[in-house]
Amino acid sequence: MLNLSRVEPAKAEEVAAPIARRIFTSAPEAPEMSFEDMLSASIRKVNSLQLEADDKVRSLAIGEAEDISEVVLASSRADVALRMLMELRNKFLDAYQALSRITG
Repeated sequence: MLNLSRVEPAKAEEVAAPIARRIFTSAPEAPEMSFEDMLSASIRKVNSLQLEADDKVRSLAIGEAEDISEVVLASSRADVALRMLMELRNKFLDAYQALSRITG
């Protein structure tokens, strides 16, 4: 995070202005992607990370893996991705329940 507290006020604007212009004006146009497509792609990515981790663990178990750090890294990536997906699911369920309480 950019800390402007130690920058003089006149210089803070000089530092922040180019960053703000880059963030707000030069963002590339993203292709339209529906929420369903984005969610499906995320689930497929999590699944592929899980399958990759399983393959690496299997290769370690039969003695084919040369570097255990690759196995640990693949397992950690899969774990973090799955946890993130589960938290996303929990947030969606919370939002759905809140909407149900409002309308019901």
